[in-house]
Amino acid sequence: MPELSITALRVVRAVAAHGSLSGAARTLGYSQPAVSRQVSAAEKAAGQPLFVRGARGVKTTRAGEIVARFATETLAGLDRLDERLDALTSGPQIRVRVGAFPAANAGLLPFALARALEEQPRLTFTLTEASSPRLVHQVTTGRLDIAIVASGPGLPQPALEGLRIIPLPGGDLMVGVPRGHPLAESESAVPVRELAHASWIVGKGADDEPQFGAWPTLTDPLIAFRTRTWPSRFGLVAAGLGICVIPEILAPVVPRNIALVRVDDPNLLGRRMFAVTGNDRVETHEVVVRALREPREHR
Repeated sequence: MPELSITALRVVRAVAAHGSLSGAARTLGYSQPAVSRQVSAAEKAAGQPLFVRGARGVKTTRAGEIVARFATETLAGLDRLDERLDALTSGPQIRVRVGAFPAANAGLLPFALARALEEQPRLTFTLTEASSPRLVHQVTTGRLDIAIVASGPGLPQPALEGLRIIPLPGGDLMVGVPRGHPLAESESAVPVRELAHASWIVGKGADDEPQFGAWPTLTDPLIAFRTRTWPSRFGLVAAGLGICVIPEILAPVVPRNIALVRVDDPNLLGRRMFAVTGNDRVETHEVVVRALREPREHR
């Protein structure tokens, strides 16, 4: 059999997958005449037609099915070869399994992972989102390498015995108000009494998840809406339908039409945030821990 080029194999695989020359051309970024030339070259190498042209596209012949299957297997092998050759120069990729509670997963973890990759480009990550007790359990059972958890009044307390606990900055609570709200212009922390008659948008969910309800020290706050996700809460606040408690770690991803306000509340018992790992101090895990502890700029 005359030589069958790698390009021809890619084209045959794409035409068989799409059932048309035009679909293959779009996928590969080729012109349609270029695709036709490669199909002709493949058919010449095979010594028989690989496709039957029709009004609604093309169908593979029996020979076309065999060549398309061979193309898939061969090209997959070439991809694996590329990966192994890359590993000779850059080293193998290292997977780190990281988990966080929802607010940390949105506002803290993405930026920390980006910083970690600057220090160690070979890292890859699998991410888990769950409540703090569940995350700690997964670290204890070896299913996670690092967990970001929260502790404080109103939160279920995870069992941290036997684990390494690293305090993280950014555990404070703030209040999100729509731009144009009287509190939005405050340049200093507002007294908690100014929140007493506000309408609140609060979270809802499973019992072991932090809900971020109304401000923790208020008595009988007015609840306007309960919603599970942060985008829903942000939308309701931006529309002027209430205000909500927002953890400081979410500041980098809060929409621009919401202002963040600090609260002067001497009775507030603050929340704390930790990174939790095993005690073996694996260096690649330490890269992520250092990135989590770096100060973050807020708007």
